[in-house]
Amino acid sequence: MTSNTQVRWVAPVSLALSIAGLAVSAYLTVTHFSADALLCAEGEVVDCGTVTTSEQSEFLGIPVAVLGLAFFAFITLLCLPVAWRDRRLHWLRLGSVGVGVLFVVWLIAAEFVLIGKICLWCTAVHVITLALAGVLVTAALRRE
Repeated sequence: MTSNTQVRWVAPVSLALSIAGLAVSAYLTVTHFSADALLCAEGEVVDCGTVTTSEQSEFLGIPVAVLGLAFFAFITLLCLPVAWRDRRLHWLRLGSVGVGVLFVVWLIAAEFVLIGKICLWCTAVHVITLALAGVLVTAALRRE
């Protein structure tokens, strides 16, 4: 597979995932500051309100939703078609998504172990981040 063929599918897929992550993170940021806007079922296991207002919903005093919004804004810029033309951004994309994956692992552990509840919106962000990592790592492994 040539690099050009690779970019044809990687660029639009990575951009679509980045924009989806940006949208969900923007929603979670709004709901962090206005809990009334949060639409999520509340139950024994699924309870977005408990998760998004937990002690773990902030990292170093910054709402995790805001960090997610910043991450997806940055990775969206790195996944724009014009950014794929600059091969120097390859490692920045991989490094950024690597940090995102580590953060997702920590957040999933916090949900299951510390909070004991799951937020479906947060899970959407986690799935998007892992899918984006899969796309970027697959593309990196197939590079010539």
